[in-house]
Amino acid sequence: MRASYLTQAYAMGVEGAAPLVFRTVDLRERPDHPDHRFDLVVEAGSVTAVVGDEDSGVGDMGHYALGLERPPSGSVLVFGTVIAGLNYDRLLVFRRRIGYLQVGDGLLQNLSLRANIGLPLQYASDHQVKEVATRVDELLAQFSLGDVAGLRPASANEEDRRRAAVARAVALDPELLVLDAPFDGLTGRAAHELLEVARRRRDGTQRTVFVTAQDLGPHVIPLCTRVVHVEDGLAMEGLE
Repeated sequence: MRASYLTQAYAMGVEGAAPLVFRTVDLRERPDHPDHRFDLVVEAGSVTAVVGDEDSGVGDMGHYALGLERPPSGSVLVFGTVIAGLNYDRLLVFRRRIGYLQVGDGLLQNLSLRANIGLPLQYASDHQVKEVATRVDELLAQFSLGDVAGLRPASANEEDRRRAAVARAVALDPELLVLDAPFDGLTGRAAHELLEVARRRRDGTQRTVFVTAQDLGPHVIPLCTRVVHVEDGLAMEGLE
């Protein structure tokens, strides 16, 4: 039943636990220093960015946070739950608490931007048709997509596709949003605006946002609570 998805998802996890924790994780199958392990606690309401080159293993962290892959060693906890330890059915339900943007956009090419944004609402919530339409209209306005809502992804520009993909990721108003390389190909202005909108929940509170990237531009850094660089598999604090 659709109505049970979100109820079950929010009943899972440990009350008061950090939204996302990486505990002694190997970010590379063959790290430069085998004794190096990555540790990070992503605090509630923060915008945490982890930056590393394409060989650093940073690009896999979003998959670990969603339970799509297991790290070579160590564990990843989402709301206190070892997400990779959930069985398939429970994992699908639990992911309703997490918004996710994969590298690129992942939009379905045979659907309009409006229809793409509405997918989570149709299949992972108890919203009625009218409620879905209202929420989609709200997201289209927030992400400045009203004029292009009827376009299919192939007919939209890169910025609008990315906006639509992030709008879809926050459609269920998740507590945790995971963004893999969200700013690639965007201007600094567009990247700043996208993150500014994405980090706000419907009630006005700050959403927990976890960003992975090879590089962060100067327009985005002021919005980040923490910027963590990965060197030899270790977390190194500091802004660019």
